[in-house]
Amino acid sequence: MIVRVLRPGRGVISWHCDPKASGEAISKSLLVSALALMLAPLCFISDAFAIGSSGWFATRVKVEYQYTDYSSYRYPKPIPPTYPDVIYRQLEPYIADFPEKRALFRITQMFGPITSLQLRYQVSELTEQKDQKLYYLRLARDVTPMNNIYGICQYIDQPDWLDGYMLAAGWRYNRAGWILAEGSFSYLRNHSHTRNSDGSIGAASLVQTYAPMLSMRYSLTSSTALYGKWEGFWAKGERGDAVSHIYTVFVSHFLPTKTAIHLSGRWYTNDIGITSFAPGFEVAQYILWNLTARLSYRHYSNSFDDPAAEGALEEGGITSNSLAAFIEYQIITDLKLHLKLRRYESNQHIKMNTYLLGLEYLI
Repeated sequence: MIVRVLRPGRGVISWHCDPKASGEAISKSLLVSALALMLAPLCFISDAFAIGSSGWFATRVKVEYQYTDYSSYRYPKPIPPTYPDVIYRQLEPYIADFPEKRALFRITQMFGPITSLQLRYQVSELTEQKDQKLYYLRLARDVTPMNNIYGICQYIDQPDWLDGYMLAAGWRYNRAGWILAEGSFSYLRNHSHTRNSDGSIGAASLVQTYAPMLSMRYSLTSSTALYGKWEGFWAKGERGDAVSHIYTVFVSHFLPTKTAIHLSGRWYTNDIGITSFAPGFEVAQYILWNLTARLSYRHYSNSFDDPAAEGALEEGGITSNSLAAFIEYQIITDLKLHLKLRRYESNQHIKMNTYLLGLEYLI
């Protein structure tokens, strides 16, 4: 078990998918090649079909690289589970791996003014011996001026530990930015592999999860907005079942100085005795018309209703603090630069700096 703190606004657990679930072994290299062949022509024909300055058929490409520098790091001792260990790992969003290196490549293609297709490929080096690959596809379409529907398929491949997929469908409502609402339903199917005492790979355990989500953002005034989100997870596994919930509240206020202030709170609970609370604070400032800076802070603490956790974790639970600075710079009309620096410390003897560099280009 390795410890991680979930970043604000990213509270959805990464659930991923396995094409082999249909009973057929699909070559991963063939899948990547097929996606590349499908997208390559779109990048070249986008200009030929562009309509006006809006770029209805435009192609947007994003490349991102993240590196983590640990000044202090120690793996926590494993907690002897009194409940299914696979479900424990899958349902607690703050128990996961910190990627030491991560690279992301994303293409978003517009097909006219109301339809878009997004493909994403991400590879993470979790440790020197363990890598993780993620494939993501999202198709969205405006059915009315204020309503949008979308479908998502996501697949993860982490050799010798985890593979699985996620299928999701959702709806979004946007009333001129004044009222925003969204609802979705996801099906998640994961195979988690255990390790035998001799280090060999053990049997795979199957966990299926049903995950509804509801969110709403409402502008109280022209400068203040309130956002709420609920996520539920009903997991059914070969070793037992579990239910968890995540509640998120966001309050945003915009000042005449072109400054935005955001206050957030995230609560997590499940029926196997894990609870957590993560309040956050962010200030965003327009420095120039093409330059934005953000500074955010987040505190996280959790507790385990399991006596075994007291001997495995320092102070019987996880407490952490993180401070992040983010800069977004519009270099030219079609090119945007992202820079991020984050400092993270926890009571589990983990201290690190995370550096992120990203470029987004509109073809």
